[in-house]
Amino acid sequence: MINLPTSVTENIFMIATDIKISLRSFARNKLQFAISVLGLGIGMGCIILLLALIVHEKSFDRFIPDYKNVYRINDGESCLTQYPLAETMKEEFPEVKDFFRFYQTNDIELRNTNNEIVKDKNFGFADTSLFRILGLKIIAGIPAASKDEVAISKTTAKKYFGRRSPLGDVLQIKLNGAFINFTITGVYNDFPENSTLFPEFIADIKMSEAMFRQEQKSLGEYGDENWVKMDWTNTSFLSYVVLNKNADKASLSSSMTKYLKLSGNEKMKARKFVFQQVSDIYMGSGNLGGNTMCRSGNSEELWYYSAISLLILLIAVTNYIFLTRAGTADRLREMGTKKVLGALGSSLRRQIILESNIVAFISLVPAIIVIAFGMPFIDSTLNKTLSAGVFSNSLIWLLLLLVVLFTGTISGLVIGYKISHTSSLLLLKARTSEKMAAGGRWNYSFLVLHFTIFIILIVSVIVVSKQIRFSLTNFKGIDPKNIIIAELNTDKLQAAFPALSDEIGRMPGVVRVAGSTFVPPFNLFLPVSLATSDGERVTCDGLIMGEGMTELLGIEVIDGSPFGTFQPNANNVLINESCALKYNVKAGDKFLNVFNVMGVLKDFHAHSLHRLIQPMIIIQQNPVKMDILAIKTDGRNDNAIKKRLHELFSQISPNEVFEMKYLTEQIDEFYGAEKNQAKIIGAFSILATVLSIMGLFGIALISINKRTKEIGVRKVNGASVIEILQLINNDFIRWVLLSIAVSIPVSVYLVNIWLKRFAYKTDLNWWIFAVASLSALIIAVLTVSWQSWKAATRNPVEALRYE
Repeated sequence: MINLPTSVTENIFMIATDIKISLRSFARNKLQFAISVLGLGIGMGCIILLLALIVHEKSFDRFIPDYKNVYRINDGESCLTQYPLAETMKEEFPEVKDFFRFYQTNDIELRNTNNEIVKDKNFGFADTSLFRILGLKIIAGIPAASKDEVAISKTTAKKYFGRRSPLGDVLQIKLNGAFINFTITGVYNDFPENSTLFPEFIADIKMSEAMFRQEQKSLGEYGDENWVKMDWTNTSFLSYVVLNKNADKASLSSSMTKYLKLSGNEKMKARKFVFQQVSDIYMGSGNLGGNTMCRSGNSEELWYYSAISLLILLIAVTNYIFLTRAGTADRLREMGTKKVLGALGSSLRRQIILESNIVAFISLVPAIIVIAFGMPFIDSTLNKTLSAGVFSNSLIWLLLLLVVLFTGTISGLVIGYKISHTSSLLLLKARTSEKMAAGGRWNYSFLVLHFTIFIILIVSVIVVSKQIRFSLTNFKGIDPKNIIIAELNTDKLQAAFPALSDEIGRMPGVVRVAGSTFVPPFNLFLPVSLATSDGERVTCDGLIMGEGMTELLGIEVIDGSPFGTFQPNANNVLINESCALKYNVKAGDKFLNVFNVMGVLKDFHAHSLHRLIQPMIIIQQNPVKMDILAIKTDGRNDNAIKKRLHELFSQISPNEVFEMKYLTEQIDEFYGAEKNQAKIIGAFSILATVLSIMGLFGIALISINKRTKEIGVRKVNGASVIEILQLINNDFIRWVLLSIAVSIPVSVYLVNIWLKRFAYKTDLNWWIFAVASLSALIIAVLTVSWQSWKAATRNPVEALRYE
């Protein structure tokens, strides 16, 4: 038998007694307890979810065994570097212990085991040292080490081969317009969720040449043979190196300047190489070009969402405080009795803090529900890889415990401080102060905070949604409606373009057919350089389009004429207004004394509305080298047109995945990030609405409880129910009006910061703020009126006996 010291036994007994008292109190106030648990659960769920996201985002690439000494080489403006760079560094610099190069294409076609042609993604090319440096396990076989070999991920192996071993099997993968046999040499564990690299297939790095030839071919008449050379002119690769622990990176960077001169690119000669530690790549690559091969995060966006989560937690905690204070009104006499019988203020505080912590821990139940639904929501909307695996990190559990204890303890201290410092006489009167006005103003100040946050979020949702609609429907100088685009991604389809154009053009409902390499608006940027034999060069934003494309898109020719029949070596170009003004050129002129300006086009949006319209040069594509077929319809026979197009494609290239989409769908992809932000802010707004109602409920409950006798006196003196409702509502409405006055300038400031990402913006109309303000007023009136009605219809005799 263990004998505990008397003081320990007494403390255990006191805590057990306090727990019993707390549970009885919860049982007596079931509604208040349920609302408190739900409110705190929502707040804690939000903050825990965001803490998990922060821990996850900060953990990227830290799984690499020697990540502190593994670096990606950037050239200052881009993370893409020359093909020979990393290998040459390993040969020339003793500080470089190891290296690998990496390239990835997003979409590929392959034949599955059923001989069906399907599309897959994330096909990578790398040196075999990638597995060694990243610490990735080959669970069967070996990495691909020659051009006809490929290693695949565990998930990919299961997807195509089920439970049988794929080693030695052949995958037919389409590269450069033809299916190539790849022998599967290995299966590797899936890349971790916190990896910036994420290939599902990894072929030998030398095989990437086939992808460059495919990209060269897609430009038709203007594909540059130099792009496919695996030499210093090819700046398309991610280069990773492992350095000695004491390597002088600044000195090494200076010694690497000679490699920039080998690129043949004048702009690159002025840059410098920078070593970026792999653990910094995820959060530190936002401004680097060529980062599409890596996952990347946004630290500003992350802290923005974290700030909203903290505000929601603050609302939840204040709601709990209000509800608890409202619920303790009938317990003040109990507290006063304890004080009279000798209880110390510290014991009363301990009781209330214990109750708050119990509520906080029980609130983990709704918090878990918020987290369970929130994780997939964040992944789908923000394109993250957050999963329950993040909770294997001990830091998350420590943070979770701190959040619960902090929330419960702070709430308890705030509630218990005033009670513990109130005299026994006042507590026996069920009061905590002789002057209630100051406390009322304190309560209402939190009401102002609640509704200010709510209005800011509602304004943000409306503005973001309005800007997205504006961006989708306000393209200048171009009409993207009812335009079907289909890729001509085989030599046979490209050669058949004239015949396809004639056949489809005769169908009912077809307005016009044209071909192109790019159909604007598109998301990529194509710098077109025009140069004379003397070396004079002009570089502008560019397009490669065929005859009839400007007419199909509804682009206005304000001087000269559009493209006519294609003539090889004719050097015919179109320019836009901005280019004509910048270089003082008009239709009929010889641009740089070499290029024939056939026409000047009215400025139009070739890209998203994030970017100002730039000077643009448009060159004409050869009809038999078109990469895209575009069809303008009247919108009434689209299904038959698409069906016939599919039939023609199948006849010409039966072994091809047929894909087509509307140009408006292409435009829709420009604003994925903004749409996701609207969803996230919308979700936070719903939570803020729920919590604001809870907070208002608590404040109203406190206020009406204090005015019970006043309401009874007014009723006895003939006041109607409507008059009492108006009296009580007026007190709350003026504070909501104050929150409106505070929130509007703050909202204007915040949404203007967000709108800076767009070169062309929607207007901040007055009705946006009117809708947000009116919604706050309606919520306040409905919430308060419900409780006011109960108080106003109460028997006045009971009200007069209240005290």
